[in-house]
Amino acid sequence: MHERVRLLMEETGCEQGEAELALELAGQDLEKAIRTIESLLRHISALRGKLHFVDKNLYGLLLVIINTKTQEILRLRSVVSYNPALYENSPTMDWYALEKLIFSYRLDEGSLPDYTQDIEQKLYTRLTEQRENLAKAEVENFERLLAELFAPEKVMVTLHMEELNLAQFRRLPKGEAVSSVPSAEPEYEPGGVCLEVELLEDKGDGKEVMSLEEGEVILSKIVDTRDIAHYLGHLIGSHSDGVSAPLPAVVRKISVSDPDSEVQVSYAPGILGIAKVKNGMRVKILETKAMPWWKRIIPWS
Repeated sequence: MHERVRLLMEETGCEQGEAELALELAGQDLEKAIRTIESLLRHISALRGKLHFVDKNLYGLLLVIINTKTQEILRLRSVVSYNPALYENSPTMDWYALEKLIFSYRLDEGSLPDYTQDIEQKLYTRLTEQRENLAKAEVENFERLLAELFAPEKVMVTLHMEELNLAQFRRLPKGEAVSSVPSAEPEYEPGGVCLEVELLEDKGDGKEVMSLEEGEVILSKIVDTRDIAHYLGHLIGSHSDGVSAPLPAVVRKISVSDPDSEVQVSYAPGILGIAKVKNGMRVKILETKAMPWWKRIIPWS
């Protein structure tokens, strides 16, 4: 196995085919390949929640971060306190901000460290015993698990689950301003792979190809039969059980001619798609160009 491939697999936890593809996209630059893999691998689930123990007038915050691919618990943080201010926090906040908040509330006079530790231990045990909750992290599963964990107590639970890519999880905010959104739009790298794709037609409410604008998000399907296209489809979520599924793509460029036009779309940095379509065709629009293209394809919040 090539040394760069081995190092990339160790650094990101990706498979050999994914590592080889990332290096090809990055021109054998290991640092760029790591960034490429980190932006594509989306197997980190961050569960945030707040709890209200009704009969005891207790309040709590909960953070669980899981690697669904390796079924590993990356973070398990909680705090239970008599302080009702805990329950005023929204579980939709950035996971790193919530983790800092939990540590802060643990120092509060009203916190219950022994009770908190007991809950964490029981939850960790349940999660490791029920591996399906780690392989398929869903809010419904955790709601059921927490209800069983606290029974017969009445506990009001509000949960929020977010899927992160590896880059989002590793890129911790600087200073006190915690945000999961990068401060600047990443530079687009033209040297990459160009795939053959088809645009999904919407005869009813769709928009004509010649009227498309750069930055709009449309539905497409990868029809390229090359091995590299198969790998890329697997990485960006197009292939499920060997079947090519519709995938959002951002319009980058439109070359109009008669009778067909060429539409260039982008899936991620270095991954393009080219579709040739009839000028009268109407395509499915998912979003307008109100947000930067990278923010739609790689949703940071």
